[in-house]
Amino acid sequence: MLLFTCLRAQAQSPALDSLRQLVQQTPSDTTRVLLLCQMSDQYWVLRVDSAAAYANRALVLARQTHYRHGEGEALNRLGSVYRESNLAQALELFQQSLRLGEATHDLRLQAQNLRSIGIIYVYLRDRREGLAYYFRALRLGEKMHDEKRMVIELSNIGLAYDLYNEVDSSRIFQERAYQLARRLGTPTNYILYGLGQVARKQGRSADALDFYRRSIRESKKLHHSRSANFAYVGLATLHQQQGRLDSSIYYARRGYQAAQLNGFLRGVLNASLVLTQDFKVRGPVDSAFKYQGQVLAMKDTLFGQEKVMRLQGLSYGEQQRAQQALAAQAALKARYQTYALLAGLAVLLLVVALLVRGWRQQHRVNEALQASLAELKEAQLMLVQREKMAFLGELTAGVAHELQNPLGFVKQFAAASTGLLDEINGAQRLTHDGALDREILAGLKQNLQEISQHGQRATAIIKGMLEHARTGPRVPTDLNQLVEQHLQLAYEGMRQQDPQFTARLTTHLGAAVPPVPVVAPDLGRAVLNLCTNALHAVRQRQQTAGPGYEPHVTVSTSRPPEGGVAISIRDNGVGIPAAEQGRIFEPFFTTKPVGEGTGLGLSLSHDIVKSHGGTLQVHSQEGEGTEFVLTLPAVTS
Repeated sequence: MLLFTCLRAQAQSPALDSLRQLVQQTPSDTTRVLLLCQMSDQYWVLRVDSAAAYANRALVLARQTHYRHGEGEALNRLGSVYRESNLAQALELFQQSLRLGEATHDLRLQAQNLRSIGIIYVYLRDRREGLAYYFRALRLGEKMHDEKRMVIELSNIGLAYDLYNEVDSSRIFQERAYQLARRLGTPTNYILYGLGQVARKQGRSADALDFYRRSIRESKKLHHSRSANFAYVGLATLHQQQGRLDSSIYYARRGYQAAQLNGFLRGVLNASLVLTQDFKVRGPVDSAFKYQGQVLAMKDTLFGQEKVMRLQGLSYGEQQRAQQALAAQAALKARYQTYALLAGLAVLLLVVALLVRGWRQQHRVNEALQASLAELKEAQLMLVQREKMAFLGELTAGVAHELQNPLGFVKQFAAASTGLLDEINGAQRLTHDGALDREILAGLKQNLQEISQHGQRATAIIKGMLEHARTGPRVPTDLNQLVEQHLQLAYEGMRQQDPQFTARLTTHLGAAVPPVPVVAPDLGRAVLNLCTNALHAVRQRQQTAGPGYEPHVTVSTSRPPEGGVAISIRDNGVGIPAAEQGRIFEPFFTTKPVGEGTGLGLSLSHDIVKSHGGTLQVHSQEGEGTEFVLTLPAVTS
């Protein structure tokens, strides 16, 4: 996301051939180390495995020759290779390189690693740490008066603020970076992308389009597929917001191809997210599922390890340093024993002094480990709290959704009761008709009973939602009562949406149907979904049929000859085309008009029936009607 590495040389065959010849002809080991690092840079945009191989060669040679600056450069190259696949290992390599830069007072190596570590923390959405490392890198660039480095740091900070949706701050840093880059004549492909993001989020569509296109043109000249990926995905998002899905899909695919060419997994993820959203709206569904699979695969690769790093990353570096301290202490003890054999009492005194020093070091290491452990526990508590809040949000959304129906009825009957009160007051003033008063009061009483009934249903919904996580036993249930109740609920819900709608409801409830052990709320939800679909189908046909058409829904229960219990829900609605009947139980597939269905009702009903060991079948003729048959297995005593 913020891999602002446009200063890396692009991998071209002539450049690689030239570097290979220089490596073979150069007698100086230190120069060869730096040339090997340059070759790793060249391969970084082509083949990650080759980049890792040259970085490892540079690291081995630097350590053999005790060239500490070269060792730091090689460690930084290895960290860049592992950043896409193993953030924990990449962070450790960058920290080692940073410590070498601090030990040798190498400001350029320090700034390079501060930026690299900042990128990892931005990946992890750690705003405080990511920006802190970026600003440290910027201050070092200012201290060295390295304006080209400052361009990179300013744009990285702008991209970080864009990621956190702090648009004004992002614009300030990107404009500073752009002005400085134009004065120095350095590339602006990432800066133009950042300015495009700012313009898009501020609603300046024309400016955003211009910035994205300029970024793409410059990226092509530099052969930089990563920045091209960013600009293509930004352009696709802009077209998506404007409702131009064909253009959005085109540019998202271009971004997807650019990321795949470079092996940029995060770029593949961002492009796949846009494509999934586009195909879910425009279709086909197969394409949406294809890119949804890519999203899941990329998230598993990129974010699965991040959860582990949030728990283990705080103590990882400290554990490594503690092990090094223990190894150094063991070496000192061996040296103490040798000194004791050669020098006698004087060496023994020296050993005691060194042991005291070692104890103090160990004590400091233990204190550091205790501090790291405390930070780890704090991070664990924060993760647990976040999971609790996420679960609470999902539960609250479910409760709110389920309460909408009964509370809507309560509101409707309360409004009717208010009207009756106004009517009786007016009638008394005009006619003093006692019979009219009794009739209105009877209606008012009926409304209050309805309000009480739906209030009790709302209470039951809340209780059921709160106990949803617990799996309770199945209770013998009167299916006739359950079916009739939920048919009425579905009809009242449809009438609430369209007060002008009426339909003939017919029930054939078998007297021989015994109580069946089921989870009544779940099975009721399935029946409610099926009845609602039937009413929706007859309402849809009524809108186009002639005056002779009468909407009709029939619900029946019976005991089939083969055993068990059957519930049939039949309508004379629009029916389901034969080509679509095989897919109606798929998640997100719906035959309703756009905006009137989620495609989850039949899928949920099918899963509920399967969990009870039953089956759900459909028989439909387009233009004539549909019948759903829900069967439950035979009940044994």
